[in-house]
Amino acid sequence: MDIFLTIFLYSSLSGLAIIIGGYLGTKKIPDKIFAFVLSFGSGVLISVLAYTLMHEAYRHSGPIFTSVAFMVGGLVFYAIEELLIKKFTPGLGLILGTALDDLPEALSMGIGFASNTGRLGMVLALSIFLHNIPEGISSTAEMIKEGNFSSKSAMTLAILLALLEPFAALTGYYLLRNIGETWLGMIMAFSGGSILFMTGTDMIPKAHKIGDKIDNIGLLTGFLAAFLLSRLM
Repeated sequence: MDIFLTIFLYSSLSGLAIIIGGYLGTKKIPDKIFAFVLSFGSGVLISVLAYTLMHEAYRHSGPIFTSVAFMVGGLVFYAIEELLIKKFTPGLGLILGTALDDLPEALSMGIGFASNTGRLGMVLALSIFLHNIPEGISSTAEMIKEGNFSSKSAMTLAILLALLEPFAALTGYYLLRNIGETWLGMIMAFSGGSILFMTGTDMIPKAHKIGDKIDNIGLLTGFLAAFLLSRLM
């Protein structure tokens, strides 16, 4: 299959998960189920970072460059989060924050198709699909409750974010496929640091706050699901 079509189909599948999650986020979901879903998505991301993305980053750029890029990724998104809190209204901040959450995931997916015969991109796409459903639920529910968006407006934004997914993945592939191996690994590690920071500061705390320990089961289940996916593919 043509690489453009492959990336488009896999990244569109990941984007579809945002729409599914967005629709569910407009409905009333019991706190325990919501907490399980959030922590499941977090477990998926932590697993795919540890066993797939960071492993590949290390293979390309070695211990020092991988470590530096990973830490810089987390620190950059920490600074962005602080800027959004201080400089933007809650509604606009939520929109920008959600878009920035999705961007490194989609870019890393595109980069993954440029590495290791595309296997990494496929694993990332399917793992991000599992994660995007809970993220779509969370972001849409937050827009409605805290940003005072209507259900229709929040759903429209979820669709727009879903359309961003294939665009960012294709951009990541075509812009970065010919760069040197060290830089490729560093970009993967940067994405990994940013994704882990956002997971640890957003989804996991939310799940723990409302979950009554059910979130721990979701975290374990999500981690195991993504781990098995990475080994079986």
